[in-house]
Amino acid sequence: MEIQSKYKRIGSVELFTFTYCSAVTLGFMFLPYISSEEIRSAWLKVIVAVLPYLLLIFMWKKVVDKHQNRDFFHLFKEMSPKWIFYSVIFYLFASSIYSLLFGTKSLIIIVQTYLMQDTEQWIIGSSFLLVLFLSALYGIHAISRMIVVIFFHEILLVIALISFLFSDEFRWINVPPYFGVDAITFLKSSLSEVTRYGGIIALFAFVPLVKNDVKVFKPITFSILSIMVTYVLICVATLGVFGYDQALTLLSPVTALMQTSTSPTGLFERLDLFFLTVWIISFFKIGLIFIWFTAFLLRLIFPVTPEKQGFHIAIVTSIVLLLTLLTPSITNFDWRYYNMNMLVYALLIPMTILAYLLIRKKQGVGK
Repeated sequence: MEIQSKYKRIGSVELFTFTYCSAVTLGFMFLPYISSEEIRSAWLKVIVAVLPYLLLIFMWKKVVDKHQNRDFFHLFKEMSPKWIFYSVIFYLFASSIYSLLFGTKSLIIIVQTYLMQDTEQWIIGSSFLLVLFLSALYGIHAISRMIVVIFFHEILLVIALISFLFSDEFRWINVPPYFGVDAITFLKSSLSEVTRYGGIIALFAFVPLVKNDVKVFKPITFSILSIMVTYVLICVATLGVFGYDQALTLLSPVTALMQTSTSPTGLFERLDLFFLTVWIISFFKIGLIFIWFTAFLLRLIFPVTPEKQGFHIAIVTSIVLLLTLLTPSITNFDWRYYNMNMLVYALLIPMTILAYLLIRKKQGVGK
């Protein structure tokens, strides 16, 4: 009861920042492209790609209104056969591990490329996961408060992106969308845009912890739209400064964008190092969110008392560490499999469950 009482102190501000930080990091780092797909219309695609997630939130609101219960996983467990529930939860758990692996691998390649070229990848990955493990032990309440405190970094990034729109290097001629591509390429590139919002799946575990008097769907919707605006700014600024051909050659277009920043006084000669620090903090935030969420899914399969939840965090961190050490660099990964899995994991399965819950009678009705 004491733990639940503490969790209920989570309010709308924490909900907004949690939603924003659960999805924005990988999009920030690798926009406006993934796997060298067609990117000239990327800013338009990220606007269109947010629509399925707004529909997802709308369906969730309808389910909550119908059943008067915000706990998505509790409703799913109570209203579905056990073998279906545990099969779906196991798939979500495995997919969360997959997402954590990609996030860790992405951090490693960014740090090794721009900051610590002579450091072995296993050292970077192990250090990152150790910090995540120790931080996650403090619990979701501490995590949500920490995210609020350092959220201002994202605000600084957005301000910096807006400033590029008024720089001498920016060319509006590079920005208009381009539709002269074949349908397959267009669909493949659109798929990567849809999956950029997939991190918000962690909300299904977070929302039940929010105070009951908070209208949760307004801050969630506003946060998702804020993510969309951020993505549009990244695409427009990167394409406007570098153009299509040069942007495709960059590992992290936004990092390269920050490297073009100069200070007329010379006070900040390496402004990009400041923003790289912000990237690392962003990876830390999304890593914490998904370590907690994955441990939450594991707890649904193998319940433990609150005092032993650290054991699940240790298991999740150990699995990700082992996979990080045994798998090749992210530059050798095929993003298409990740994108396809993220589409199913974060959008199609939740939508299917919500549709099922919408057609089910309210608990206690008809008995």
